[in-house]
Amino acid sequence: MKELPVVITDFTNLANQKWRIVNDDVMGGLSKSHFQINSEGHAVFLGEISLKNNGGFASVRNQEPLNLVGFDAIRLTLKGDGNRYSFRLKPDANSSNPAYWYEHRFETKKDQWSEIILPLNAFGASYRGRKPEDAPQLDLRNISHFGFLISDKQSGEFRLEIKKIDALPLLNT
Repeated sequence: MKELPVVITDFTNLANQKWRIVNDDVMGGLSKSHFQINSEGHAVFLGEISLKNNGGFASVRNQEPLNLVGFDAIRLTLKGDGNRYSFRLKPDANSSNPAYWYEHRFETKKDQWSEIILPLNAFGASYRGRKPEDAPQLDLRNISHFGFLISDKQSGEFRLEIKKIDALPLLNT
């Protein structure tokens, strides 16, 4: 029997979700972003990236625990704007790697819906925009946050519409 994907969020129960914006203004940057639900019930992460004052990033994150053991990949159903984004996972403070975010970058197609598959074994450690050497593997048992980031010196307006985030089970279970 084939295992079905498990929905992480389809944005129908926002009252129980803890989404929060974190932009480069925490370091003096001038980027702005918003996170909202549109009339179709999809999440929309939008704003403008400014490279002034050493800025250049915007992010939205959900503080909701996940256990991804037994899963092979994250599937994102979204409509892009042609920019490059990262989907990010942050281990719990009690894990062996609490300082790092683990991210997988992906390209979007302007005004087109896509299903993007991000293999969990391809997520790489990141600390304040840098790739640390000798970072431990992502602890799939204790994810405390997940979310999206736009960075990489992509200035200007952005808009990412997200219909659903789900976890795909291992193929050999």
